Amino acid sequence: MITRIEIDGFKTFQDFAVDLQPFTALVGPNASGKSNLFDALRFLSLLAKHDIRHSMQGLRGEPEELFRRTASGSADKMFFAVEVLLPRHGTDSFGTSYDVPAQRLRYELELGLQIGRDGTPRRVQVMRELCRPLAKGEDRARAHLKQTKVNYTRVSPFIRLNEAGDAIEVKQDGRQKHGRPVTLSLKEASRTALSTITTAEFPHLYALRDAIANISFLEINPYAARMTNDRFEEPLLKSDASNLAAVLARLKEETASDDRPDGVLSDIAADLASLIPSVSKLESVSDITQRQYAFSLRFIDDLSFSSRVISDGTLRLLALLTLLNDPDRKGTLCFEEPENGVHEGRIPALVRFLQQAAVVSTDPEHPSFQVLIATHSPKVMGCLDDNEIVATDTVSMIAKGTAVRTVRTRMRTGVKPMGDLLDPEHHLVRSEIEALLQRSVDAA
Repeated sequence: MITRIEIDGFKTFQDFAVDLQPFTALVGPNASGKSNLFDALRFLSLLAKHDIRHSMQGLRGEPEELFRRTASGSADKMFFAVEVLLPRHGTDSFGTSYDVPAQRLRYELELGLQIGRDGTPRRVQVMRELCRPLAKGEDRARAHLKQTKVNYTRVSPFIRLNEAGDAIEVKQDGRQKHGRPVTLSLKEASRTALSTITTAEFPHLYALRDAIANISFLEINPYAARMTNDRFEEPLLKSDASNLAAVLARLKEETASDDRPDGVLSDIAADLASLIPSVSKLESVSDITQRQYAFSLRFIDDLSFSSRVISDGTLRLLALLTLLNDPDRKGTLCFEEPENGVHEGRIPALVRFLQQAAVVSTDPEHPSFQVLIATHSPKVMGCLDDNEIVATDTVSMIAKGTAVRTVRTRMRTGVKPMGDLLDPEHHLVRSEIEALLQRSVDAA
C-alpha cells in the first residue's frame, strides 16, 4: 500500500507531496491535476517493470512533454518518492518464499532529460535512485496504521548512489546474503534498478517492486467488456475489462460450493442489484466445444440478457464489482469518476462498496487493497469522511525575482466541516471544496 507520494518536475507538479489513506478520494474540478497524479502513479508502475522508453510510451504526451513546462522554460529533471507498507512475508513468481523484516520503505527516483548538441531531446535516463527503510519516528502514516502491527528495522539502504555518484549500488539482501553490492552504471541508465529485481533473492526490493507494479487502473471499455474470452485469458481483470467473461468463469470455478453453486458470483449479483434493483442473477456461460466464456444477466421478470446487449453503465458497474469481490485482488486501484453511469440515488451505495473494499493488512493471506478515486461530483463528496478527502486545485505563483507566472497542482488534506484556516496551503473546510466544484459545474 502506498501511504505517501512526492513529485517534482512532472507535468503540473512542483515540490508536491500528499499522504494517502487506504481509501482516498481526489476531489476537485476538471483540469486540477487529478488525472496527472494518476499518470504519475502509472509511470512509476511501468518503470517498476519496463525500461524508461517503453514506460513513457504508456503515458499521454511525448517524453519531453512529461517534464514540467512553464513560461520561463521546461524542467530537465523529474523526481518521485513513494512510501509504502509491505506484507511481512511473500512468495515470488518462482514459488520461493521470503521474509520482509523492514515493512516501511521509502523509494526515490530522479530522471533527467538529456539534450543533444543541436538542442533537441535525445533520451531520458536515471540520474539517482534510493530505497531505504523508514524509521518509526519519521513515519507519517503511523496514525492510520496504528491498528496494524508494523515491523521497523534499522538497516542500511537497499538501493543507493555510490560515493562517486556515477553508479547505483543494490544491497545483497536475501537470506545469508552478505556479499558486495551489485553495481549498476548510471552512464546511460535506461531503466531503474528496481525493474531488474525479478526474484526473492532481494526480498525487500522484490516486495517493493510488487507493490508499485500492482498499481492498476480501471478504464472500462464497454465494447471490450462484452467480448467472449478463451480459456487462456489473464486471470485478473484487465484495465479495460476485456477479459471480464474469463474472470467471472474463474471466480465461479474457484469459489463455488454445494451450498453456493455460483460462488462469489452471487455476491457480485447482490451488490449489482443494490445499484440496479431489477437485476436478479449473474450467470457465467462456458462453451466447452468452442472453449470460450461468456456471461449474462437475469432480471426480476425472469428475462435473461447476454453481455452483447447489456447497457454500458451496467457493464461498467459489473466490472467494478467483479474486481472488488475478487479474493485475489491486491495492490492499489485507481478509478476515475466512479459516478459515471450511476443513478444519483445509488451513489452512496457505490461509495460504500469502494470504502469497504479498502483494507490495510500485513498478512500475505489477506493482502492490503488500496482504492484511489478521482471525482468532481458533489454527490460523491457528500458520501465521504473528512479524512478520505484530498482536495485538488491549481494555484498561480510568481517566480522569485521575476514577473513570470507559473501554475502548479495543489492537493490538500485535513478537511474540516468548518472552522478557522490556520494553514490554507495544506488544510481547508468542506465549503471551500463545494465552491470549487460548483465553479466547475457553472463553467461546464
